[in-house]
Amino acid sequence: MRSCPAGADAVVVGGGYIGMECAAALVANRMKVTVVFPGKHLMANLFTPKIAEFYENYYESKGVTFIKGTAVSSLQISSGKVTAAILRDGRRLPADMVVVGIGARANTELFEGQLAMEKGGIKVDGQMRTSDASVYAVGDVAAFPVKLLGGEVRRLEHVDCARMTARHAVAGALEPLGPITGEINYVPFFYSRVFALSWRFYGDNAGEAVHFGDLDFSASPSPPSAPKFGNTSNYAWAWHATVGVAAAVSIAAFAYWYGWKAPYLAKRHF
Repeated sequence: MRSCPAGADAVVVGGGYIGMECAAALVANRMKVTVVFPGKHLMANLFTPKIAEFYENYYESKGVTFIKGTAVSSLQISSGKVTAAILRDGRRLPADMVVVGIGARANTELFEGQLAMEKGGIKVDGQMRTSDASVYAVGDVAAFPVKLLGGEVRRLEHVDCARMTARHAVAGALEPLGPITGEINYVPFFYSRVFALSWRFYGDNAGEAVHFGDLDFSASPSPPSAPKFGNTSNYAWAWHATVGVAAAVSIAAFAYWYGWKAPYLAKRHF
């Protein structure tokens, strides 16, 4: 990115978390950004169409161009540098830089045939122990039971999960009389900050989404009222100095909305 001058063309492949954050960073570095992805809207695995539309409009206001429903099929290289991205439909996008954010698989090859696997990761119990009790797995390679979801095994790809599972595994492994820390009780969590927007997600992306609040930030901001907090069966939000929107959350969890105006919340009904 440092080698690209201001106004250079950047193509971001993928409309997920990495693609969104990279696109925002590239715009901040004064590059012309085009985001290409095969889906109908951004963050299809997490955002509802309504929330995605808000984000897409906001990105477009910052100069980002979206090309949906197709993918990059090849790159044009000249003198060892990329010069264009070629789409499946034959369109050619000029490119001084291409960022690919299309997901990843957990690197568990070393342990195949030695440890039990599940959900694309290494299966662990509530103490983060694998099928070999002397081996622990943490972070995005670990598939562990989530209490909030009735013990369903999940593999979660987020830095917060990596930190919490590592802390739990170390606490259990270092106890001289054996693990007595109890099973991990981690609520699936995700967050992002792009431009002046931020959001947090708790729980499970399932059920029917019901939207609350106002996504129109065109009016002059008014001072926020005091935040209200309740237990996890009620809505709760917090105020922050930046504009933002909360993604969908499960009934058993809550979301923070960061912003200046009335809170906007999407909640899942089951």
